[in-house]
Amino acid sequence: MRKGKIFTRNDYERLVRILDGREAAGILDANTAAKLKRDLEHSRLVDPRDIRPNIVTMNSKICLKNIGNGKKEVYSLVFPGEGKGTDALSVFSGIGTELLDSTIGTVVKKNPAGEQYFVIEDIIYQPEAAGDYHL
Repeated sequence: MRKGKIFTRNDYERLVRILDGREAAGILDANTAAKLKRDLEHSRLVDPRDIRPNIVTMNSKICLKNIGNGKKEVYSLVFPGEGKGTDALSVFSGIGTELLDSTIGTVVKKNPAGEQYFVIEDIIYQPEAAGDYHL
């Protein structure tokens, strides 16, 4: 089992900046903020060119399969305020925080109460694997 989450330097730096601003504004849920902050503090940073393509990074597009009913849904993991529509999951949501740094086959809960569980079935698009290091 890995120790700490793996973040690209770009994702880490942007998340730290946004997290500090969100906490100051009181917009982010305290439990989610604390978990993400712990993840960032205990993370291992890698150059975007060195991240494995099977790891969910920011702006990744992923296919989740509902374990309860088998339904598949496609989402993009986005920074707060980015992405429009029902297919955008903010990294500051409970499931968004769980998805970041997860790999194909990982089971995540949709909400803190854990009423729905999903398995990451596929990473359809990962910016770093596509050479989109600016995202």
